[in-house]
Amino acid sequence: MTWLTIGVLFVLSAGFAKMSTAVLNRYLATPRSRRATVLVEVIQLLSLPLYPAVLIYSLGGRVGDLGQFHWQSFNLVEWVLIVLGVVGFLFLIRSTLIFQLYKPPRCEVSAESRIIDFRNKPVTPSVGSQGVTDEKTWRQTLVGPKPMRRIALLPGNQQFSLQVSTKTYSLPRFPVEWDGFSILQIADTHFRGGVARAYFEAVCAEAQALKPDLIVFSGDLLDDPALLDWLPVTLGRLQAPFGQYFILGNHDWLLGTDGIRAEFQQQGWIDLSSRCIELRAPSSGPPLILAGDETPWMGTHPDLSQVGGEFFRILLSHTPDNFTWARKQGIDLMLAGHTHGGQIRLPVLGPVYSPSWFGCRYASGVFWLDPTLLYVSRGISGREPIRYNCVPELTKLVLKNGKPS
Repeated sequence: MTWLTIGVLFVLSAGFAKMSTAVLNRYLATPRSRRATVLVEVIQLLSLPLYPAVLIYSLGGRVGDLGQFHWQSFNLVEWVLIVLGVVGFLFLIRSTLIFQLYKPPRCEVSAESRIIDFRNKPVTPSVGSQGVTDEKTWRQTLVGPKPMRRIALLPGNQQFSLQVSTKTYSLPRFPVEWDGFSILQIADTHFRGGVARAYFEAVCAEAQALKPDLIVFSGDLLDDPALLDWLPVTLGRLQAPFGQYFILGNHDWLLGTDGIRAEFQQQGWIDLSSRCIELRAPSSGPPLILAGDETPWMGTHPDLSQVGGEFFRILLSHTPDNFTWARKQGIDLMLAGHTHGGQIRLPVLGPVYSPSWFGCRYASGVFWLDPTLLYVSRGISGREPIRYNCVPELTKLVLKNGKPS
């Protein structure tokens, strides 16, 4: 087998991997049971080594040298495999270019961030609520005894790091009376047990220290219903002058949401699912419209038909897939999560897995498509607590009136 043949097989296999992953991403963008999700994920993983094996077997002795190939000699199976590989590789090139050429929109006028590695963070009283008395014990308490503990302990795993950011956006429709208004977005905590409660307590302490005007949670609180009692000592401790609002996500949907909603409300959080709420300014300025969207898993799109077109509209959506709908509704700012930034971002290529109809296009970051600014958070954790080149994030967005320079 020549190097040219090996190179062609590698390109076709990489293209098939991209194509099959794109199909999986879009499958996972719709409501599915946990069993169906796992089944399809396993099938997709098994197909990756199976593709080159089937291709080599089908080509038989002809695989040794590409020079002896003739297009007329390919059978239907071979044509299908080759076309899938070629088309997938073209998509791979396209997604890589999009990832590499990404730049924040011009309306982002400033961005400050810092990385906290909680494994090396000195212990303070605010994170010592579980009897932690020294740094070694503190590092041990970050990992729980439940499933995925070993994944959380993998070398180089960034699950216990956190990017804390403050980003300022200048938007022409934002009311001048609200200039400087700040929103803290928290997304995707996924309480399951592999990541211990101490980590989430520390994250929430950092969140409160940012002193935002408004706090929002964009869904996927937990994967283990027994850990709902973590809420009072984590998100339940957060407070902001204009309140705390939440929606739920697909992982919450799988567990049944009544108990989760009740506990959130018990902690002083306001359920925003399929609703629109007016935030009134202390002065005589116009209200801000805050809406919540848990579709396609629960509820309906919020009804904005009675909202005046002159009011600034903020949408909290679990998934970025509602971006098209938000633009049609004249949403000014949409905050989403769900995709976790891909959790693993490959060098050069970027994220691979992103459960969205858009694939990896809106896996994380900020995007502007008139008239909507979309911010997609990488979230705090995941069902599988693994992060490589994709640090969890906690972001405060500061909004200002004006056109970007």
